[in-house]
Amino acid sequence: MSFDGHRVIDLSPRIKARVHRIDGTIEEGNNDPYGKPWVMQEGHFAGDNSLFTLYVAPRGDDVWDRGRMTSHNGSHVQGGKGHISHWENIPADMKGLWEMPLETFVGNAAICNLENLNPIEISEPEQYPRGSGYKLRSEPGDIRGQEIKPEHLSNINEGDIVLMTSPFERLEQPWLSSETTKWLIEDRKIKMLGLSASGVDWQYDGKVPSPDNSPIRRLLLGANVPISHPLVNIETIKSDRVFYFGVPLNMSKFEASFIRAIAFEPPEANS
Repeated sequence: MSFDGHRVIDLSPRIKARVHRIDGTIEEGNNDPYGKPWVMQEGHFAGDNSLFTLYVAPRGDDVWDRGRMTSHNGSHVQGGKGHISHWENIPADMKGLWEMPLETFVGNAAICNLENLNPIEISEPEQYPRGSGYKLRSEPGDIRGQEIKPEHLSNINEGDIVLMTSPFERLEQPWLSSETTKWLIEDRKIKMLGLSASGVDWQYDGKVPSPDNSPIRRLLLGANVPISHPLVNIETIKSDRVFYFGVPLNMSKFEASFIRAIAFEPPEANS
């Protein structure tokens, strides 16, 4: 295997930590694409006078509560066991990240940039099942994102990793329906789904009573298809197929793991 001539695309956002230094100063950082900060605390190892930096927010940090420091910050991959295994009607054979083969997170990937799936004016509420604010359903005349259907995903081969994005935001994002998600799982038998921070609406109905809550997360993780997000730079990829690499840390009982996600774009895409 050789990646000579391939363009290497970093799909993980660059995050700068907010660090509490030993001398009492604070070195400010930035947030991940979801707006979550990365807060750390410098420490001193008495054994050899070296320094270390803990992934933890000190008590009283003005930006982030120490109880919120999780492996879901920045680009990460999440599995089902230990994450949603306590939900009602979850398959008994749902796996954790540590139980999945490495090939799950490495391999041929289909790039699905839904830039041509423009938002539409809906005529029936069923065309867009979610509303905004206090509205329970969208109404005729609203401008909303389109449902992503199998015909929009024609470049996905059986067994692919899928990387999905679009330039649209908020209620104008194309949305991933349960029907299309089942097609990805049962017909295309995808290994993993990777998503940009915005562009595809898939994290919805989180507060709906169980077992109808979070249908896309429920379907994918219940079928042992892990989810990687938030990814960046998918829209810069010219080819509709790449080789993807983004493995989790080799830790058991880790419901999510930080990753460095990378795409290798073939030479012919840049010729």
